[in-house]
Amino acid sequence: MSLLDDEDDVIGRGSNVVFRSAALANNPYRENMDIEKYALLLSVYEKVSISYADFFIKYWRKDDVSKTNELMIGEFERVGLRGWGGLLEEENNPLGEYVFSLDFPAKVSDVKDFFGRVMMGDLEFRCRYPIGNSNAFDLIKSIGQICDFKDKETD
Repeated sequence: MSLLDDEDDVIGRGSNVVFRSAALANNPYRENMDIEKYALLLSVYEKVSISYADFFIKYWRKDDVSKTNELMIGEFERVGLRGWGGLLEEENNPLGEYVFSLDFPAKVSDVKDFFGRVMMGDLEFRCRYPIGNSNAFDLIKSIGQICDFKDKETD
């Protein structure tokens, strides 16, 4: 912007900035998070949530924890992840139903809750499963400051 710019153009741009700011200010999904941070958060959430949902579509069986464990443990062993003992009967259905209920776009608080479960909760068992050239743990860790997560390996 310079002194030689048309006055109407300058006023128009200023008005547009005000309108844009007002339109973005009260987005219920962002919950007061900066739009660039929210976009980054959503990009990681999209990869991780879709990966979890696809995994559960293939390997989870409602009301059949034995089959779920057989399929999941077999898949983990196929990709080189060993040592997981499986789901308990009482967590099988709620966990699968939760994963299938993940929505997009999502509220910041819902994304943080999901990421918390992936990093240190009942979904942690799958956090090292491959997602492209990465995994859920590393993807979430890469945006840890946005999510206020500490690196559990250094705690």
